Amino acid sequence: MPLRPVALSVALQIGVPRQAVVIAAGVLAVLLTIEILLTLGYSVVKSNRQKRQTPIRESLRDELLTRLYRPAAPEWEQWVESLSEEQRAVLEALLDEYLRELDGADATQLAALGEALGITQRAHRHLKHGSYTDRLQALTWLALLQDAPAIEVLKEHCTGTPKERAAAVRVLHESGHPEIGRIGIDLLLSDNPKPFSIFGVDTLYRAAEKDPSHLFERAAADFVDWEPQLQQQVLLSCRYLRTLVGDAELSWLVEALNSPAERTRAEALKTLGGFGWHPTLLEGIDLQSLVNDSSPLVRTSAYQMFGEWGDETAIDLLRFAGMADPNARARVAAARALIAYDGEYDFSIPDQLAAWSWAAEQASYDAVVRDISAEATMTGGSS
Repeated sequence: MPLRPVALSVALQIGVPRQAVVIAAGVLAVLLTIEILLTLGYSVVKSNRQKRQTPIRESLRDELLTRLYRPAAPEWEQWVESLSEEQRAVLEALLDEYLRELDGADATQLAALGEALGITQRAHRHLKHGSYTDRLQALTWLALLQDAPAIEVLKEHCTGTPKERAAAVRVLHESGHPEIGRIGIDLLLSDNPKPFSIFGVDTLYRAAEKDPSHLFERAAADFVDWEPQLQQQVLLSCRYLRTLVGDAELSWLVEALNSPAERTRAEALKTLGGFGWHPTLLEGIDLQSLVNDSSPLVRTSAYQMFGEWGDETAIDLLRFAGMADPNARARVAAARALIAYDGEYDFSIPDQLAAWSWAAEQASYDAVVRDISAEATMTGGSS
C-alpha cells in the first residue's frame, strides 16, 4: 500500500481533520520535490565546476612540479600574483595533496608556497579568532606546513575538545618540536579531558614515544579521575612503551586492576604483561583474584599476561586455572599461552582437551607459515 494513503488512514483514525492531513501531505510533497531539485541542481553545478577546473588543475600541476624541481628558485610569490582567484583555490587543493605525500626538502619548498598563497597567515589568524571549524582547518594546514604556533596560543585556543587537542599536538609533532613529549602529553591529558578518537590515540602514542616516562607519571597522578574509555586508551599507549619507561612510577598499573570497568582491568593486564621483570611491582598483584574474576574478558587477558611472564607460577596458573576455565574463549587463550612452553616445563595436558588440541593445531600451522615465509624470503634474497 502506498505510504501516503497509509499515513492518511492513520491520521484520520487518531482524529486529525481530513483537510489538515491533505494540506500537510501536500506541503511535504512540495518540500520533497524542492529537495530533489536542489540536490540535482547542486550535482549539475558541481559536475560543471569539476569539468571546468580539470584543465586548470592539470596546467597548475605541471607548473607547480616544474617550479619545485627546477635548479633555480621556484619564485612562488610571482607565480601566485599572476593567478586568478579560481586558480589560487585550485592550487590550494593541489598543495594540500602534495604536502600529504612529500617530505624533506620538497615539503620545505612547498611550505613556502603556502606562505605565498596566504595559507600560513590565515591559519595563524583563525587559531586566535576563527570558529571551531576554522581552528581545526587551521591546525590541519599548520601540521602540513610544519609551522607550529606558540605553545601559549595552543593552550589558550586549542584545548576545548579532544579533537582540537589532538590536532594541536599533531602540529607540534609534525613540526619537530623539541619538547613534543612532555608538552604534547600535557596538552592532551591535562584538565581531565574526554576520550579521544583513533587519531587522538595515535597522536598520544607519537608524543609519548619521545618521553615515555612522562606519560606514566601523568597517569600516576590523574588515572583515577579519567573516564574508563580514556583510561583504556592511555593503557593501550603504555602497553607499547613499557620497555622504555625506566624508573617511572608504575603502582597505578596495579591499582587499575581494581577498576569497576572490565575493559580497564583487561587493558591493565595486557600492559602488565611486559613487566614480568619487575618483581617489586608484581608483589602487589593478587594472581588468584585474576583467575577468579567474574569477567571472561579479564581472565583471558590474565592468561595472556601469564604467557608473557612464563615463570613457574604463571605456568601453574595456566595449567590448572586456565585449562579449567568455564569460558571456552578463555580456555583457548590459556592453551595458546601455555603451548609456547611445551617442552620447556614438565607438564602434560590431555590431548582430547578441545582448547589444547585447537591451540596445538594453530601452533603447528603458524610454524609452517613461518617456515614458508622464511624460505620465500631467502629465495627472493638470493635471486
